[in-house]
Amino acid sequence: MNKRIFYLLTSIVTAAVVVLSGCSISAATAEDVTGAAAETGTCAEEVMPEDTTVPQELVPEEFLPLTDTVESSAVPDYRLGRYPQSGNTVYRSGSSQIDYSYASDGYVQVAHSGSTKRLKVQIVHEKKTYNYDLNTAGNFEVFPLQSGDGAYNIRIMQNVDGNRYVQLAAKKINVTLKDQLSPFLYPSQYVSYTAEAEVVKKAAELCAGLTGDAEKVAAVYDWIIRNVTYDSAKAASVRSGYLPRPDDTLTTKKGICFDYAALMAAMLRSQGVPTRLICGTVSANDLNHAWNEVYLAGAGWVTVRVYFEGSKWERMDPTFGTSNSSTIEQYIGNGTNYTTLRIY
Repeated sequence: MNKRIFYLLTSIVTAAVVVLSGCSISAATAEDVTGAAAETGTCAEEVMPEDTTVPQELVPEEFLPLTDTVESSAVPDYRLGRYPQSGNTVYRSGSSQIDYSYASDGYVQVAHSGSTKRLKVQIVHEKKTYNYDLNTAGNFEVFPLQSGDGAYNIRIMQNVDGNRYVQLAAKKINVTLKDQLSPFLYPSQYVSYTAEAEVVKKAAELCAGLTGDAEKVAAVYDWIIRNVTYDSAKAASVRSGYLPRPDDTLTTKKGICFDYAALMAAMLRSQGVPTRLICGTVSANDLNHAWNEVYLAGAGWVTVRVYFEGSKWERMDPTFGTSNSSTIEQYIGNGTNYTTLRIY
């Protein structure tokens, strides 16, 4: 069995100091949403709050020693080849559609046609609110139910002006996930790919003959940090609303941290390894950043100098693994400089 460890101290500082506008967050909360409109479906104007989640500390206080004895567990067959499907459980209101047929698998599909104004999808679960842009062409887009079991309110909102929106449609659903890892095994708007995508083919090529989760992570991570370079020009010009396209990153072999994280998530999910795309902050200056976490059953992983045993989420940061810098520790510290704000 292949046993691999990666030390993320060989990293690129310039990647850390670029603000990724697509991963920005404000101090607004889900409670800023006008309650009357949320409950009754009326078109009262309201201010769209920014995406909010409860920040969480992901790095345990006690670190185990580094080791080179990472054992890999086989990826279950049922996790392979997960792709969204259309269903018959669809809520319709005017030109809005919310397909929640496979909510128990961790996703919904939303579409609205005929609008000439900016559209948003808002997904609220308890105190966590996620806002997404929605295309105006009427095409379905996939959004994860990444907050676990419970009640979700799925809303389609249309811009009035500035940051004011009206509700076009809303559907409340109660979700019990078949598998808590499911939301991180499917494509979604932020981790976009199809069964025919080039990233899926490349991941299959890299993981040919490999069945273990850690082995697959090692193969994909190693390829990314050796072949994809950081795009400083793109980082300087990227605007809010930017969505990564993993196939484009694979073709150009360049990208910003959002691209790196989406590429790694797409490749590993297609290989049955649950992978999160994280937007948050890193360094003592709380600079915006995107990275990955992978779930390794029965094994640990090296992430930012830290190695863990057991079955848990571990941080993987391919952006910081692409180049070399002796001053990277001022950004990553011992791992505690990472703060998660949103999970996709």
